Amino acid sequence: MTKLVLMIILASFCISCTSKKPYTDAMKLELKDMYTKDMNAQKYDLKKAGRKSYSDSMRVEFDKVSKDNLIIAKKYFKEYGFPGIKENGKETALNFWLIVQHGDHDVAFQKKVLNAMKRELKTQNVSSRNFAYLYDRVKKNENKPQLYGTQMVWDNKGVHSPYKLEAPETVNKRRAEMGLESIEDYLKSF
Repeated sequence: MTKLVLMIILASFCISCTSKKPYTDAMKLELKDMYTKDMNAQKYDLKKAGRKSYSDSMRVEFDKVSKDNLIIAKKYFKEYGFPGIKENGKETALNFWLIVQHGDHDVAFQKKVLNAMKRELKTQNVSSRNFAYLYDRVKKNENKPQLYGTQMVWDNKGVHSPYKLEAPETVNKRRAEMGLESIEDYLKSF
């Protein structure tokens, strides 16, 4: 009898671990608002962008928005996990991902989300493109070579190039596996 009760409890626990509850409509709306704030904080007035004081103030504002957004995203993640596409739709998954992508001040949390996304890749419940971007972002934040070539660096003249790459000779194969265009086409988009 004791074994049966133990098995029922264990089975219930395993089932509850695999089932995901969808984000509420209020959470989805808040994520959408946070996404919009993030995007707006990155809109520079190109006429002023050359002034260091302007660029510095924009960076401070963007950092504030990113930190505020991440506080809420961490709470949601703790309570609900990563908002998979099947349970929450592409827009909510994208909004959440972008907030985490820009949360460079908390690489440990970025890694937690990346691990959750990796598990969801198997069932196509996340965007493989977004996974690749976050994977590379974490690697760059850890000062390690990126795998997919999504992260750029700029020199003091404003010229961009990919952040250091692991096995650059096979980057296009890895990019294609994640639904990304070739590195050459990606670089032209800047």
